[in-house]
Amino acid sequence: MTDLVLRPGWPRPGVPAPQQRTFWMRQAFADEPEDGRAPRLEGAASCDVCVVGGGYTGLWTALEILRRAPGTDVMLIDADVCGGGASGANAGYLMPLWGRFAALVAISDHAEARRIGEESALAVQEIGSFLHDNGIDADYRPASWLWAASSRAQDGAWHQTMRDLDRAEVAPMRPLSAEETRRLTGTRHHFGGVLDPGCATLNPAKLVRGMRRVALDLGVRVHERTPLTALRAGRRTQVRTPRGLISADRVVLAVNAWAGQVEDIGRRMVTVATDTLVTRPAPDALEAIGWDGDIAVTDSRRRLNFYRTTPDGRLLFGKGGIAAAYGRNASGMWGAPLRLGEVKRQMARLFPSLAGLPVEHAWTAPVEYSVTSLPFAGRLRSVPGVYYGAGYSGDGIAASRLMGKVLAALALGDRDEWSDSAFTRPPSGWIPPDPFRYLGANVVLSALRAREAYEDRGRRVPVPVRLLASIDPSAFGH
Repeated sequence: MTDLVLRPGWPRPGVPAPQQRTFWMRQAFADEPEDGRAPRLEGAASCDVCVVGGGYTGLWTALEILRRAPGTDVMLIDADVCGGGASGANAGYLMPLWGRFAALVAISDHAEARRIGEESALAVQEIGSFLHDNGIDADYRPASWLWAASSRAQDGAWHQTMRDLDRAEVAPMRPLSAEETRRLTGTRHHFGGVLDPGCATLNPAKLVRGMRRVALDLGVRVHERTPLTALRAGRRTQVRTPRGLISADRVVLAVNAWAGQVEDIGRRMVTVATDTLVTRPAPDALEAIGWDGDIAVTDSRRRLNFYRTTPDGRLLFGKGGIAAAYGRNASGMWGAPLRLGEVKRQMARLFPSLAGLPVEHAWTAPVEYSVTSLPFAGRLRSVPGVYYGAGYSGDGIAASRLMGKVLAALALGDRDEWSDSAFTRPPSGWIPPDPFRYLGANVVLSALRAREAYEDRGRRVPVPVRLLASIDPSAFGH
């Protein structure tokens, strides 16, 4: 029998430590304190399907398995608590994959890309209905997503995507002038963009904690603070934890950034840190600049800025590409923000009148970027009964609903449009191993910071900086 033993950096209880919980998780636990329904696993257990990971992907997979095959015995384990990872740390943008349409075309064709885009748009509606039907108050608000240029150099970054959408004869986004984009959020540092009206914003932790409650009510056996330590192949797959052993017909790894430590999955993606801050409520200040609360923004730089408001009038502002992980270890990217000063400077540049707003909470969290900029699923070679999904590249809430369908189909042996979708074709490219990955990533991130500084000031970017900054994980895919 083959053992797959997880490295010491694998998620473990206390990562992130409770005192390092995100703003979203603190709000979720304030509304619904821990209920004792998901104890640590002690001893031996058996199930049909064991799901590892209690975030969106794991919970959607468990729920989809029960929808497809009622009566299936599903267990779910998480190293921390459900939502303790990226599902409780992201910005709460619920949006289709239209912004990734060019990447979808690259891994499939225009017809399949359109199908997935339409399914992702439907997923936005499905999640809204799920919240309503199950009485989950996740601060859900229909919204428009603005893909903006926050410097003149970014103008037109969406042109290839819009051309591909036009070729597929679908028009979910519309172009806006510089003046139109400025009016939406009250900043003079917008220079054009495209708008997708079919989106929403929410508290991501309240969504995932609500999903946990629904899964428990439907009979999923959930064990929090139960990290996976090893897998053993055999007639039934053995899932080892510090105090227990699960025997399962099928296993689903839904651990996202941490999947980089399993087999060669990490060669297909790079993990970087994202810093996010949330201010104290300031609805009058937002109203004074004319910000429409139904607009959520990301700009077009590689180390993107993202910003939105909350229902109680807070400003959320974040920045990606803050730092790179060494050894494909996402566990070190939790807690206090790594470059809060840089995030504040970008916020002040875009919104000078909001620069003095007190920051109530800030955190850093890992994001995994695949070589295709899209999630992918597959089966482990060393432990054949184990399936995985990873690589969301920063767009995970709606996409995780689709990946839940993919992983449920694979785990149940169903043959359908999801088991054969473009997401089940793992990228064939690879990223060099550490230390080359870590050193190279930091060189590129430094070049990107320098390029942003030049472009934000409207200055010409030196050729060496431009060349280094042009290196992208997608360059390693084929």
